[in-house]
Amino acid sequence: MLTEGGGNDRSEKAVADGLKFLALHQHSEGYWSLNEFNKHARTAPLPGGKVVPDNSQPETTRRNNTAGTAFGLLPFLAAGITHTASKSKKQIDYSKCVGKGVDYLMRIQSKANADRGNFGGDMYSHGLACIAMCEAYGLTSDARIKASAQLGLNYIVSAQDPAGGGWRYSPRSPGDTSVTGWQLMALKSGQMSGLSVPRQVLKKVEAYLNSCEANSKGGYGYIPGSGETITMTAVAALCRQYLGVNPRNPSLLASVNRIKQLPPGSGNIYYEYYATQVMHHMGGEAWQFWNLGKDGTGKAGIRDVLIARQDDGKGGRPGQHGSFAGSDHVGGRIGGTALCLLSLEVYYRHLPLYRRDMGVMKGDDK
Repeated sequence: MLTEGGGNDRSEKAVADGLKFLALHQHSEGYWSLNEFNKHARTAPLPGGKVVPDNSQPETTRRNNTAGTAFGLLPFLAAGITHTASKSKKQIDYSKCVGKGVDYLMRIQSKANADRGNFGGDMYSHGLACIAMCEAYGLTSDARIKASAQLGLNYIVSAQDPAGGGWRYSPRSPGDTSVTGWQLMALKSGQMSGLSVPRQVLKKVEAYLNSCEANSKGGYGYIPGSGETITMTAVAALCRQYLGVNPRNPSLLASVNRIKQLPPGSGNIYYEYYATQVMHHMGGEAWQFWNLGKDGTGKAGIRDVLIARQDDGKGGRPGQHGSFAGSDHVGGRIGGTALCLLSLEVYYRHLPLYRRDMGVMKGDDK
């Protein structure tokens, strides 16, 4: 899959270095801190090593251990690394890291009737955590994780805006495209892992996206009537793909053409993360353009752009080796690292599952 999709040894080394960075900045209790991960630096991944704080820059003041832990887990899961020890001698055993992270999320998940299933923080962080739990279940069929993931999905269902069909920071509020994107990804991850997701919830998401689409079609705004942005266009285009739109749909093709107008290298990690998935699902010329650049050499494509952007640890902050710079908007260095690694893992991240899902999607052009 790596070779077929256009990855290479250098992109895999970047992933390996990034996973090591994450493993060496996990708290002993299993979570990842967005704003203080440097204080939890370790000499070896859990359960070994000692805590020796380093001078890595968190690049955010946000305190959100739910989001941090989800960001920490997702790149491991994308590489097929779970809480079950690997039998491969070629892969470092990070199973304890993943196990501790999964246990942490299950431990903090609300049991109270008022918000049963909520992983905490806001809907952003809950959506991220729910994706991680659904993927962990899909990869392992662990009954404990199944129960937690389903509760997380149930909470998303209950938190949907009953009128507009989207989600925002708090339950049942009028939605925005950014938060809605994470909730839909969680719902689809759960659905593809065999968990229960009501069809009417997905139909309401379609209605929400329709309300945010520009009159010219293919462009989307943050909220209905706000005017289109390229980042929200990428988010919405991926949502459309997972909701079953035909790849020949004129509106989707218009979204892809908009994405082509802002190729990799903008520095907008959030946009590049979503655009990478959109173009990868499109395949063909669109993916070649995005992955290898307009000239096909790779230098201007997402793969090589991300490899060049990775921190080499030589700027007086050796603990940052393997990480990626972030911003407050994406959860600092932990969030930035996770989104970049997931983009470099797109070549094989649950690809057979997504292909199977895409293969049975409806064939209309609505």
